[in-house]
Formats: sequence, C-alpha cells, structure tokens
Amino acid sequence: ANEASELESFVTYRNQRDFSHHPLHKLFLNIFSCLIKNRLVCEWLRQASPDNILGVLICLRLLIRDPHHQYMESVSSDYLEGGYQIFAVDKLVNMTIFQKLSAVEHQRAWVIKCRAHETLVKLLASRDTSALLGALLALTSLADLEYKEKIGELPVVGSLLVILQEYDLLSKVSAELLRLLCPAPRIWEQVRAYEGVPVLLSLLQSDHLRLLGSAVWVLVQLCEDPGIAAEIRAWGGVQQLLHILRKREYISDRSSVETLSSANAAGRIQRQHVSEEFSPKETLENVMSLQACCAALTELILDDTTAHHVENGVYIIGKLVLPQSSQPGPKATSLQCCAFRTLRFLFSVERNRRLFKLFSAELFEMFIDVGHYVRDITSYEALQAKVSLLSEEELKSLREGIEAVNLHRSPLKVINGYAVLDHLGSGAFGSVYKVRRQNGQNLLALKEVNLHNPAFGKDKRERDVSVEKVVSELSVMKEQISHPNIVKYYKTFLEDRLYIVMELIDGVPLAEHLNSLKEKQQRFTEDRIWNIFIQMCLALRYLHIEKKIVHRDLSPNNIMLGESDRVTIDFGLAKQKEAGCELTSVVGTMLYSSPEIVKSEPYGEKADVWALGCILYQMAELRPAFYSSNTLALATQIVEAVYEPVQDGVFSTRVTDIIKCLTPDADLRPDIVEISGRISDLMMKFIDNLCTSQQALEKKLERDRKRALKYFLEASRLPPTLQHDFKRWVVERFKKTLFDSRSSPYNLKLELKKFQTIIEEVLEENEYC
Repeated sequence: ANEASELESFVTYRNQRDFSHHPLHKLFLNIFSCLIKNRLVCEWLRQASPDNILGVLICLRLLIRDPHHQYMESVSSDYLEGGYQIFAVDKLVNMTIFQKLSAVEHQRAWVIKCRAHETLVKLLASRDTSALLGALLALTSLADLEYKEKIGELPVVGSLLVILQEYDLLSKVSAELLRLLCPAPRIWEQVRAYEGVPVLLSLLQSDHLRLLGSAVWVLVQLCEDPGIAAEIRAWGGVQQLLHILRKREYISDRSSVETLSSANAAGRIQRQHVSEEFSPKETLENVMSLQACCAALTELILDDTTAHHVENGVYIIGKLVLPQSSQPGPKATSLQCCAFRTLRFLFSVERNRRLFKLFSAELFEMFIDVGHYVRDITSYEALQAKVSLLSEEELKSLREGIEAVNLHRSPLKVINGYAVLDHLGSGAFGSVYKVRRQNGQNLLALKEVNLHNPAFGKDKRERDVSVEKVVSELSVMKEQISHPNIVKYYKTFLEDRLYIVMELIDGVPLAEHLNSLKEKQQRFTEDRIWNIFIQMCLALRYLHIEKKIVHRDLSPNNIMLGESDRVTIDFGLAKQKEAGCELTSVVGTMLYSSPEIVKSEPYGEKADVWALGCILYQMAELRPAFYSSNTLALATQIVEAVYEPVQDGVFSTRVTDIIKCLTPDADLRPDIVEISGRISDLMMKFIDNLCTSQQALEKKLERDRKRALKYFLEASRLPPTLQHDFKRWVVERFKKTLFDSRSSPYNLKLELKKFQTIIEEVLEENEYC
C-alpha cells in the first residue's frame, strides 16, 4: 500500500523533463534501477495486481523522458541482462524504451553497441500488435542511418514478410523498414531464401500510396541482382509495374510513420484517415511512386529477355513524357526525365526500335544523341525541356504519335479469320505478325511469305510448283516434328501470299542478344554459350538423324531465346532430304551459308553444321565469322574458310576446337553426332540439371496437389451453392501456380490435366458437387 501511494505521488513530476540535472538526480537514478531490477525483470510481475503494475509503468515512463543517456542505458542494460523471455513484451512496448532510444540521434550508436537491435528483431516474431509496432518503429529509426547493415545481418526479412502478409495495418511501416534495409547485401540473400519476391509483388496490388511507394522502391533496389530481377520477371512484375503507370490514381492514407511514433500508436493506427483527395505533399508522393516504377523498369530492361516482356510499354511510358498540368513542379519534371530514360533503354533493344515513330525529327535526334543505357538522369533534362516548350499543335502531334504505338488498339487487319495485333519483324522472305483467332484467345504467330522472292522461281509457273512443294512439306513436317527446341507449325493457307500459322515464341532472336551485348560492351559467359549451343545440337540431331530434315537457314535471326535461354528454332525453309540424295536449291542467309551452297553445289546436313559453327563463333566474338560489304569478297572468304581466330585467353580451348568444324570440305566436316560427341560431358551435365529441375518441379506439383485436396476437403463444409464456385477457384489458382513457374517442364499441361482428373474423382467419391 505504501509503495502504491508513493508511486501515485510521483505523478507530481509529470512536468519534469530533465531528471539528470535535478538536485536529487542520484535518487531518481536509484529509483529507476530498483523499479527495473525488482519489479519488471523478476517474478513480481506475475503476482502483482494490474493497478500496481500500472503505477510502476507510469513512473518509468516519466523517468525515461529524460534525454540524458544514463536513464535509458540503465533500462536497456537491465532489460538485456534480464532476458526478454522474462520481461513481458507488451509492457516493454508500452514503455517505448527502444523507441525513445532510437529517436535520439546520438543514442543510436549506443543502441547498436549494446546489441539492442538484436532484441528488436526478435520482437518482430511476436503476435502482439503493440510489440510489433514498437519494434518496427524503433528499427525504422535505426535503419534510417548507417546502421542498416548491422540490422541486415540478422534474420529480419522472414518476419517482415509475415507481417506484410498478415498485418494489414502494419504493412506500411514494414514495407518502409524493408526499403531502408535493402541496400544491405545480406537482405537480398534473405529475400531469395524466404521467397520474398511474390510477397513484394502482391503489394503492388495495393491502392495505398505509401505502401505502394515503399514496395516499388524495394523492387528498384532488388532489381540490381540479376537472379532476383529474373524472378521478378517470372512472377509478372513487369506487367504489374506497367499497370501502376497506366492507372496512376491511388488512395491517400494519412497514417504514417511519423504519426505512429508514440506508445499509444497501436490504438491510433486503428483510426487511420483515408482520403481520395491528395494534398500537395501527397501529390508529390504519387509522382515519386511513378518515378520508382520507371526506375524499376529501367533496371529490369537491362536484361534483353525482360525488355521483350515490356508489352505496350512504349505507349504507357510514352504518355508520361507529356506535360502533366495536374502535377506541376520539379518532381513532375523529374518524372518526365525518368520516363525518357526508360524509353531510351527500351529503344536500345533492337526489336522495340520500330515502335519509336512517336517523336518529331528534332526530338528524335536529341533522343538518339543521349546514347545507349545512360543512367544519369540529368542527360534527359534537355529532352524534358524541349517537350515543355512545344506548341499546342506540336503536343497534339506527339500525342497522336504515342497513340499510334498502342498495341491494344483495334486489330491492324484480319487475314483469313486471324486478327493481326502487332508486326513482329521482317526478313528476306516476308513478315511475321502476332495474331489471334477472331473467335479465340490464344496468341499465335502468322508468317507472311512473299511468293515473288527469287528463291521460289523466276516465273509464275516455277513459283506455283515451288509453293506447292513448300505447302506439302510443311504439312508433312507439321505432323512429324515434335521437339521442345523447335517451333510448332499449325496451319498453312494461300491467299495472295503464303501464310504459315505457328507457335508464338515467348522470346527474342539470338541476333538481338548479340547486338545488345555488343552495345553494352559485354560478352556471353562460356556457360551461357554452351547452354545455347547444346540445345541447338539437340534440335539439329533430331532433325538430321530422326527426321532426315536439313534446316538450310540456320542463323541468329531464327534462333529464339526465351526464359533462362531456352532455345526455339524456326525451320521455315527446312526441307526433307530423300535417302541418298543431296539438295541443290540456294536458300538462306549468305553470312551463314556453307561453301558448297555458295558454290551452288549439292549439299546435305553438314551445311547446317557449318552454320552452327558460324553461330558459335559469333557468340564468342560478337561478330560474324565471315563479313564483307562486297558479295564476291564475302563468297571468297566463305569458300576458303578465312576468318579471324578467336581471341586468346577469353574462352577454353574447347570453343576453338568446335569452331574448327568450319572446314570448307564437306566430306572432312564433322556431322552433328560427332560435334555432340566432342561435348558429351557438357551435354550430360546439361541433362543432369534438367532432371534435377524436373524432380524439383514434380515435388512442387505434389505439394500443390495435396494443398488443393485439402482445400476441397474444407470445401465440403461450405453450403452446396458455393461448392462449385470453390472448385473452380482452386483449379484456376492451381493453373496459375503451374504456369507461373520459371522452371516448367514441357509436360505441365499434362500434369494439370492429371490433377483435374484426381480432383474430379475426389469430388465424385465425396459427392461434393
């Protein structure tokens, strides 16, 4: 009773802020130490009444307001010595010990030195909202300075990812803390280990400004890691970032880290204020979020495969370069510069260049002069200044140019029931378009072949005979060819031209990768070269040995690289060779044509081996083995097999040994089986990796099956009217899980069908539907 009375009388010091300079400061320090040691860090807490505990906490809160370190140091030291298992977590947060410590700049070094940050990270595993909030705020204050690496050394990411998924009201503070910690190298490792990319990408679905901004800036920093960047792409991060740029309207959440800085913040967070009207500060925050999206895309575009995935990106990002009357000021100007930078990086990818018809001649010249892959944002200020000075007529023309590159506009034309959505490229024999059947959803590729090409004959009669043979051969090969590294053909038809309907390959030509690496002054690694080369060998072995087909036009332009450099070969000019006969027609690209083709002599499968050697040389040197602007000089180089040797010391001798297949005498040139035999150990390693990936995916499929079955068992408790909808939801969710996988084997659809069959059997047995 006496203690309770004394503690109650201590409230008279509620206006005292500096106990360390009070005449009785030693007495206050003793009181402080005694309350910690003899009341909080002992069994007293378990026996005391709530009123007595409250009195102790009130007294401690008054004492801890002192800015001098000795009181705070005493509390923290006793806390750490006593162990946080003994000390009640919620009482610690109510006292805001570490929040107070972390808020004082000159005390933060001491907090780290006494290893208090380790305790704070442990508190992130708590299920108490107050404890989580207190630990998050304290760590956010510490991570705002140079101590982020110290915190990043601890296993903090796993707890933050759990909070982001399970605590909506704390997600903004958690995302902000993760943003501050991201520069620490160990954080990237933890994100990979805890599979954090899907969780972070799920935050992009949020409409709340601060949460969205923090999540995007986290991704910007993570994109610097090539492995994480590939994972972001595989989980659809590019499309989500483009969606944010396209939407550009979010909800203002007025709760912030600043307003949650005191002990009763956990209560106030429940009363967050949401408004759809932005203050000037929030408008700037919105602009900064858009800047972050542009910055993330810029980092992702450095990978050529990702740059291909930025579908309709030129149109979406192009709209950001226009002056924004609703967002004036320096931040809006910076957004325009960021958009110009992202567009310039997109332009550096050869395939995208055809889309850049949106700028006037003068603006386009300035755009080109910036150069490839220039990160410095100030290099784009002249472009922004030029746009700001455009007249209304010029701005109207720019807007029309941007609208013209919108890939989601109405189909360009319709060919035999196929809606043409986009022009993918052109070659010597015609053009390739992205199409979709008018009554379907699947995207396909439509190759339009110009029948007036000399390769089909000199007159109409010869052309008709050649086209008839091509259609016949394509029909036969469509039925016979089935290989994961060779494009699938579905249909051919004739109108005024020859049209071939084929699989739409998700990737870009090897030629674009070669050009991009040359512009970046980078090289293929030897592992990457062998990964691509082995897949080409597998495809050619299948064509030559099993199907007796000669490709005849193997070149970097018709070798497509998809996710993880998966090779798909287009064989539009391939021809089936009869036993004991040689081919004589001259087709293909001269740079990769064998000596026998150049000399118009009969040729066979070894013509493809020559082209294979040329491609291997180009991957190693980033230039063709044979090149001249003079056709006769080029033919002489090819016939005599005169080329510059591969640079010494860059690659192993095995690369140069394989390139020696560029032998002008076809009889002395190795066939595809001999070439494969020379790299048999590498091929076995490739197959081992493929089997390991297959087994890992099968285990994942099995886990997903069990999880889905569990969902169905739980669904048995649903009302009958909801069971059918639940079934459909689970199947669709499982589909998404399967087809989002980066390492999907080629039989995924078969696996999915098997899964659906199992589900149907379970449903029938248990009479769920």
